Amino acid sequence: MLSSCLKPETFPLEPIIEFDSFRAMSDSGEISISFTDGDGDIGLREGDTNGSFSSNQTFHHNLFIEYYEKDDILGWIRGKDLAGNDITFLYRVPYLTPNGNNKALKGIIKVVIEPSYFNPLSSQSDTILYKIRLADRDLNVSNTIKSPVITR
Repeated sequence: MLSSCLKPETFPLEPIIEFDSFRAMSDSGEISISFTDGDGDIGLREGDTNGSFSSNQTFHHNLFIEYYEKDDILGWIRGKDLAGNDITFLYRVPYLTPNGNNKALKGIIKVVIEPSYFNPLSSQSDTILYKIRLADRDLNVSNTIKSPVITR
């Protein structure tokens, strides 16, 4: 008779992300990333708005998607809004923590970039990409990943 136990999965304490997919939906777009987190402290509750999570703090959001355009002369540059600021899409991933002793998390996060996944005011927005990072509640920031080149 043979018996075995499945060992629980273990991951680093800081989030690790990988690009999964991008899907254009007219002008909006859906980005999907996979993630792991060893201590299961991904996401924020609606009430997490004090201290480091205050609305005027960097970690009020926990998913950061930087927008880049391919300039014909300069190469990859940050896309700019009308005021000349870098375009960054900011999200608050909802609270995730597993029950039980093993808190390791593994999953997929999907976000919709709307109303437009590209900058309709830019002549360089026909070829774009995104750089993405995820932060956990302990303020550990994941690796930075790039999307594949997106053409429209």
